[in-house]
Amino acid sequence: MKRVVILTMFVICAMHAAEYSHRVIALGTDLANLVPDYETDLFRNPQILQKALAGISYQPGYGYSYRITPYPPIYIYVSPTPISLKLMTGNLGMMGEYWFDYRHDLELDTYDWLGSTFQVYRIQDLWMSRIKKFVFNIYNDLDYRKTEYVTPVNLRSTDRDLEYVIRTQAAFTVRKNLILDIKVGFGFYEHKSEMSDYAFYDQRVNLGLARIGLFCRKITAANDFTSWYFDIGSPLSNEEIDSLPYSLYSSVLEDERVFMLAAKTLVWRLGFARAIPVTSTSMFVMGLKNAFLIQSTGNVTAETGLRGIKNTISLPIGMEYSIAAITLRFGTKFFYDFKSLREGSEDSVAVQDISHDLNYEYSFGFGWKPHRRLTLDLYNTGNLTLLSNWGLYIKYTF
Repeated sequence: MKRVVILTMFVICAMHAAEYSHRVIALGTDLANLVPDYETDLFRNPQILQKALAGISYQPGYGYSYRITPYPPIYIYVSPTPISLKLMTGNLGMMGEYWFDYRHDLELDTYDWLGSTFQVYRIQDLWMSRIKKFVFNIYNDLDYRKTEYVTPVNLRSTDRDLEYVIRTQAAFTVRKNLILDIKVGFGFYEHKSEMSDYAFYDQRVNLGLARIGLFCRKITAANDFTSWYFDIGSPLSNEEIDSLPYSLYSSVLEDERVFMLAAKTLVWRLGFARAIPVTSTSMFVMGLKNAFLIQSTGNVTAETGLRGIKNTISLPIGMEYSIAAITLRFGTKFFYDFKSLREGSEDSVAVQDISHDLNYEYSFGFGWKPHRRLTLDLYNTGNLTLLSNWGLYIKYTF
């Protein structure tokens, strides 16, 4: 088989979710919202908007490789170089990631050519504007994917998936150090599958989303604090919805349009962390996090009910140690994952699958502050010797 692969990508994006700063990724994302971090905390509570800064970050990529010969196969691969932008004043702010990915694959099968084209567009950003004492905010999360195939008889098959979530949030002080968070949003999911302009699937799901939670943080010093939070509600992002045990379309007919409240899912999260000073500018932090999810939906093809349960308990540990203008960061977590998938009717269970996973992850990074207004943060979650595994964030405060 002769093969030509042409992959062209231009990416302004991040491999981690937009709401995590490089500092938090280095310490461990399970400590997000528990460790005080201005950029990360803004996604939880935009009402704290007050600092003026400009930042640009480079996320780890896969590099690129290619092989060009006088005869097929010719292979060209260009990987993304994800970048995100952050621009803020005391009254206006935006933090965003934008991703474009294009691939073209061409093969020679016996006597004819087979081709496929794959496209991805991704937007994930938060916009904020302070009017008097309230910060109005809009969070956008869009993912568009299109795949086309061409067969030897010139039949064209096309799959399109559009996923979009928009939400806003507000926070209110219940009493000292205790904050009430409320998030509400709307989701739009669409899947289309066509063969030479004939539609096999044309499914649309509209979503009503919401989550409410309590957050508490008692700070004695920057490296001496206690934090906890609890929230309950629905998934609130494409990443959370895509990782559900069952697809949204499992209970949707081929050409049906439906409305789902909370994506037929209940989520709750509980987090706690305590930081202990090591030196006047260094800390050791340990936490506990539990994330539980239950989804009750149906299999429209088999006319059975589906129930998925996921429960993760993790023990995140992080350390931040400062030496002059350099700050070293290390994070690790030990976690237990439980997953249960059940399919059947009220009277009987047709299929049930239960899995357990006990594992760990680690991360590393450091920060450098060459000037009181300039900060550089780096992190690595893989092989420390590979430059492609490092992410860089450059921030200037005004």
